[in-house]
Amino acid sequence: MIVNIMDTINVWNNINERLTNFVFGKVKNNDLTKDIVQDVFLKVFTKSDTLRNDDKMIAWIYQIARNEVVNHFRKAKVNTLEKEVGVSEISDMTLTSEVSQCLHPLINSLPEKYKEALILADIEKIPQKEIAKRLNISYSGAKSRVQRGREMLKSLMEECCTITTDVYGDILDYKRKDCAQDCDIDCN
Repeated sequence: MIVNIMDTINVWNNINERLTNFVFGKVKNNDLTKDIVQDVFLKVFTKSDTLRNDDKMIAWIYQIARNEVVNHFRKAKVNTLEKEVGVSEISDMTLTSEVSQCLHPLINSLPEKYKEALILADIEKIPQKEIAKRLNISYSGAKSRVQRGREMLKSLMEECCTITTDVYGDILDYKRKDCAQDCDIDCN
């Protein structure tokens, strides 16, 4: 369902003040609040075609606002680290890249055929058609191996770590669990 632009404008006009107060309550800065609300406004109008149920528009707008606030604090944290540590030392440092370091021992614990397919697809970024040729299996077989490898890896990761992500899949926080098995990973 494509949302009517006039409905979007009406909803925006009705919640703009409440949304501004909501964002201000999180960031405690008038100028920053205006910037974030403007970013939310742009996303609402450029992404309105992705909203499937117009009855959920207000919740959707607030979710965009929450994500923008989180993105602000994430950028602020990185900027603070850049000043403290130096840009060159942390240019690629994100929570996602930190967690990816925890994955290597888990990937190595997978059965060989899934490990190989996963490394080729997700680490070496080789297209699955090429993987099929390299492994001398069908294209659907390569897709299945990669998918099963990902599922096995996800299962292992969920046993060993608690990961919190935003709606885009970016990692917001993670911590190691006390697992039943010894994961041999150091995520903290």
